[in-house]
Order: sequence, then structure tokens, then C-alpha cells
Amino acid sequence: MKDQPQPDAYPLPAMGEEVPLPRIKAICGHYRLLALWAKIEADPPPRPFKSDGCTGWVDQWKGVSIYSAGFKHDLKYWAGYPGEDVERLVADAELMIDVARLLGGTAMAETMFHGVRVGGVEHLKTAFSWGFGRQPLP
Repeated sequence: MKDQPQPDAYPLPAMGEEVPLPRIKAICGHYRLLALWAKIEADPPPRPFKSDGCTGWVDQWKGVSIYSAGFKHDLKYWAGYPGEDVERLVADAELMIDVARLLGGTAMAETMFHGVRVGGVEHLKTAFSWGFGRQPLP
């Protein structure tokens, strides 16, 4: 019998909620995103952080929440610097792995990976592009 994936029970902020730096630090600590927190702490992005979950996608699939994967991916994109092509690839690959683990399969994870590779490029300068937290304030 195949083990069912366990949902991530760590309480994350709701979609659209502004997340202050102390809470980001705690989240990074919980998920062991220590290098990400060091990057944020050394040079916090000027825009406040808010997650929209799995941007333009579902946050639940077949009764399993994948919001935590989208949240962490948004955090990495928010903190990214222009030109960090390798870091963006790693963030996208980690999203794919997180979703695959949560869902216990790879089909949705691979689809999402290809979607973020196309839709998350920084030159689009959308509210969800790589480095969105470092885009100039209006």
C-alpha cells in the first residue's frame, strides 16, 4: 500500500496577507530556508511580502493543499535579484519537488514547473515575476 502524502500543517499567513519580516524569519526557520533568510535579512526587498499562493493555478488538488509549496515559491521570487537565473531555476525545481511530495506524484508538479518557467520571467515585471519584491515602488 502506497503511503499517502501528509499535508504540511505549519500555519502560514493567508493569501494576500502582508507578512512582516519577523514572521518571514520564523517561516524560513521552520522550512530550513536559512540562505533565503540570510539574503532577506541582509537586504530586505522594498516591497512588502504577500503570497497569492500558486499564482494563476489551483492551491488544492484532489483534496490536498499545495498552498505551502506556492507560498515558499512566492517568498523566493519576492526576494530574488535581477539576473539570478540559476537561483530562479532552483526555486522552480524546489516548487516542483514540493508539489510532487505533497501530492505523491509528479504529473501536476511537472506541469507547474513548466508553467513557472514560462510565466515567471523577470522581464515581464508582473506582480509575480522573479524579483517582484525588488521592483521599484510606484
